[in-house]
Amino acid sequence: MVEAFVFINTEIGAEDEVMEALIKLPEVKEAMIVYGPYDVVVRISADTAENLRKLISEKIRRMPKIKSTTTLVIAKSIVK
Repeated sequence: MVEAFVFINTEIGAEDEVMEALIKLPEVKEAMIVYGPYDVVVRISADTAENLRKLISEKIRRMPKIKSTTTLVIAKSIVK
C-alpha cells in the first residue's frame, strides 16, 4: 500500500466543489479545506506506486477547477 498527501490549489472560491468531487474517489481517504498556500489537502491510498501516479496524473490533476498540486509520498507513519 502506498499513501500520499496531495496539496491542491484551486480556482478562487472552488474549494468546496473540488473537495466534494475528490471525496467521491475511492482512493481518497480524507479531504480537508485548509488556509495557507494551499486550498485543499487530501490523503490518498493506492496498491502500487504506479497506480498512485495514475490517480494523481489521470484523475486528480485533470479535475475541473484544480490549478496545481504538490504530492508528498508517505515513507512511514504512526497513527495515534
